Parts: sequence; C-alpha cells; structure tokens
Amino acid sequence: MRATRAISVCAVLLTLASPYLAFAEQPRPSYTTLVVEYVGEMDRYVPPVVISTSSEEGRWYKQHLSPAPSHFLVHVQVVPVPILNEVTELPLLKRALESAKAVDDKPKTTQSVSFTAGVGHHDAQIMVDAETSTKILKDILRIVDKYPDLKSELDEIRHQVRP
Repeated sequence: MRATRAISVCAVLLTLASPYLAFAEQPRPSYTTLVVEYVGEMDRYVPPVVISTSSEEGRWYKQHLSPAPSHFLVHVQVVPVPILNEVTELPLLKRALESAKAVDDKPKTTQSVSFTAGVGHHDAQIMVDAETSTKILKDILRIVDKYPDLKSELDEIRHQVRP
C-alpha cells in the first residue's frame, strides 16, 4: 500500500514538473539570428552570412539583406540555440552588441565587418574595425567547427579583413 502511494506521489510530481523540465532543457536564445557581413572596400563581392535558429527567420534576413538578384548568394545556416547563444555570448561581440546605437551604419575603417543580431525582425547592428572583427571571427570559427559550409563562408569574410 505504501509503495503504491509513493509511486502515485512520484507520478503526480513528475507530471507537474514535466513542463518545467522540458523548459529547462531548451535554453532561451538571447538572439535568434546573427548576420555577418563584410562592409569594407573589397576587390570582389563577399556575400553576407546568416546564422539562425530558424530557417524561416534566416530566409527573411537573407531576403532583406540584399537586392533580389544577389540574395541567392547569401549563405543561411540553421544552428541549434546553444550554438548561436555561444556565438552571441562571445565577450567582444556581446559587449559591442550591448552598446549598439540605433544608427551605427557608417564603416569604422575601410575594412569593417557588420554584425546584425536579431530576435524576430527586431535587430541591432554594429560595425567593428578590422582588428576587433578578426578576433570575433576567429572565435566564431572555433565554435562553428562542426558546420564546414558555414566555416568556409565566414573564413571568406575573415580573409577579406586585413588588420
């Protein structure tokens, strides 16, 4: 009898706690999309890279980044929430995003990289100089090592920057 009650109590507790346990497994994203774009002087076009936790949101950013004929060149990579969280929590990038101004659309140097971090269709954009962007890109490349296409596209941007 006691064993049956104990099992019943455990079952009730698990039933009550299960929504919270499922919620605990999924970390909330600080951002759901990150766009990396080289905006400095370039000898050839280097397309932007969209890293998103949602294919729909990734497509939206892809379509709104560049004019219709060239948006097919934009690489969209869907990654799990923890990967994007790790990228957007990089100290240099996080600090820059937290201090993003409403309008920060002027390149810092002739070799600047723009980082646009968004949740849904609301985003913050920052532009960082060559030295800072190189450091951020190296850190991102380390995190996205499991995604060879993404790594290759980000490497293209990194090679464009010469601090």
